[in-house]
Amino acid sequence: MNKFHLYVVELRSRKFKNITKLAKILRIEYEVWRKIERGINPPPKKSILNKFCQVVHAKEYEKNQLFALARTWEPSPDTNTLNHNLYHKGLDVDWTEAIRKENTPDYPHKYWR
Repeated sequence: MNKFHLYVVELRSRKFKNITKLAKILRIEYEVWRKIERGINPPPKKSILNKFCQVVHAKEYEKNQLFALARTWEPSPDTNTLNHNLYHKGLDVDWTEAIRKENTPDYPHKYWR
């Protein structure tokens, strides 16, 4: 399994303890970036990853590694499923749909193919 999302978390956590400030700097919605770090959303556009690398002060070899992982990205096994620690049979429809939405990508995997 590809570890793009884990590498993103590793690079981000050196400069930012949480996603909120980073998302504001990158001008991305918090929820979208959170799904990237969970492996649900595919890697974003190259321009966003370039800006991310600048913001977290990634070295050139780290940037190259991040881009290589982006090219071979595969979705998390949780993508488009109800896999979640809050899910159990018998939940009402609203909760079930919220969990499904949480595990559904916000955009197609089109930037790195």
